Amino acid sequence: MSEADELCYVYGITYDGVKLPEGVDGLDDRPIDLVRDGVLAAVVSDVASGHRIGRKAQLLAHCRVLDALASQAAVIPLRFGTVVAGRAAVAEDLLEAQAERFKAILEQLDGRSQFTLRARYDEERVLTEIVAEDPRVAELREQTRGRPEDSTMNARIQLGELVSSALTRKREVDTPAVLEPIASHAAAYSMREGRGGVDQLVDVAFLVEDDKRSEFDRAAESVARALTGRVRLQLMGPTAPYDFVPEG
Repeated sequence: MSEADELCYVYGITYDGVKLPEGVDGLDDRPIDLVRDGVLAAVVSDVASGHRIGRKAQLLAHCRVLDALASQAAVIPLRFGTVVAGRAAVAEDLLEAQAERFKAILEQLDGRSQFTLRARYDEERVLTEIVAEDPRVAELREQTRGRPEDSTMNARIQLGELVSSALTRKREVDTPAVLEPIASHAAAYSMREGRGGVDQLVDVAFLVEDDKRSEFDRAAESVARALTGRVRLQLMGPTAPYDFVPEG
């Protein structure tokens, strides 16, 4: 093996004996393979020494491999950009050195998949609600509408603070209304950091047992119907359990 082919890019850890998904290539269209130890296996592909990793296309390939594998077996996703110095090091430094930890995590993930829910306010609708509910907001909005920023700066700051506080109060009420009916059909959930903005309500990952997926889907659909016109829900999955791998 040449020096350029000695490094391994590692996608995740699964059980030995798992069949690799067909028609799925890894980073930079490299074929994926398994490094096995008899119980566990690491999903890998070759990477040239000094090859730069960090492009969006590579991240998408990383997730594509893991999601395809997760559709047929439990898998522990490793962090994007994990490179190990050869297959022997993968076997010794990953599979052998962390065997008990990996086995315990795989047992927790077996038969479960991740779904990610993003709930966003209809921005125009929620701002209309805030204006209608607080006369101070309505008054400041009229004072600043169509007038130069430099002459209305204080009013604009006060308006922004009032709107921000109102949004916080709304989220405190609306978040449980979205989360609780759906979370009751999941084995676990993890709140994620959203992208911010007026429309942000909930960004949450759920770990769902395969045999409870129908109930989970129905709960999400029921919440979406109840909030139609006010909140938009986007449900993505099943995917590999990126948000449910313990640190370590």
